[in-house]
This record gives sequence, C-alpha cells and structure tokens, in this order.
Amino acid sequence: MTETPNSPSKEAVQAAARDAARADSDVIIRRYQAREPVSRIAADYGVTANWLGLRLIEWGVPRRHRHEAHALRRPAGHVFRGRSRRRSTAEVRAAQAQFTGDRADVTARYLAGASITTLAREYQVNPVWITERLDYWNVPRRKRPTPSL
Repeated sequence: MTETPNSPSKEAVQAAARDAARADSDVIIRRYQAREPVSRIAADYGVTANWLGLRLIEWGVPRRHRHEAHALRRPAGHVFRGRSRRRSTAEVRAAQAQFTGDRADVTARYLAGASITTLAREYQVNPVWITERLDYWNVPRRKRPTPSL
C-alpha cells in the first residue's frame, strides 16, 4: 500500500483507535457487562480483541467465562451436551427396553413426523439404535431432505 503525503500512517491510525477506546472505557465496560462479545466491541473501535481484553483486565473488569458469550445465542443445554458420567450397561438396556415397550406410540409418533433425534433424546438411546429398531420393525423410513440450491 502506498501512502500519500497527507494520509496518516498505519501506526497513527491504530494509536487513534486505541485512544478512542480508552476514552470510551465506561461505554466499553457497560457493553461487556451486558454480555456483548469482546470481538464485536473491538471491531466497533478498530482495535484487536486481544488488546481490548488486556484493557478490560487493566481497568479491573472481572472476566467472564468463554461460554457465557454464547449464552444469549444458544440455550445452556446446547452448550453443555455431555453427561457427567457414562451410563452403565444396565441403564442403557433399561432405556432401550422402555423404548421397545412403547413401540406402538414410538412408531405412531415417527410416522406423524417426530424425528429420530427427538425420540433418541427423549428415550436417551442412540439414534443409530433407533434406526436399526425401525428397520427391524419394518417401519418405512422418511427420506432426508435434499438441500435446495
């Protein structure tokens, strides 16, 4: 990039952006405490997220956990999907037995439009196992939707 004699240097532009961010520290702190992502605030001021994060520490603002930035966009259950412990074989078999016991209801719900994933979450069984059960029970499977271009 060639600079014209009257244009400010890249360093001068960065310094001006940093000075503007320092001057608006109260606004930045309020936006951060309102759970706005640091990257978005930094982009608005023309500084890097890393630089802004260091300024927040310098200004004494307590840092929030990384996952909290996503809390507004996704439910917490979606962020933390894993189980705290593995289920025993007996627990898995009990869930599968309950699913098999509700065969008529499960089949009717699937044919009415319930997804395999929804059924798997409700009964806490593997979706692949459900597809095998549906095939074994001769339940006609739905086709996957093709993406439209």
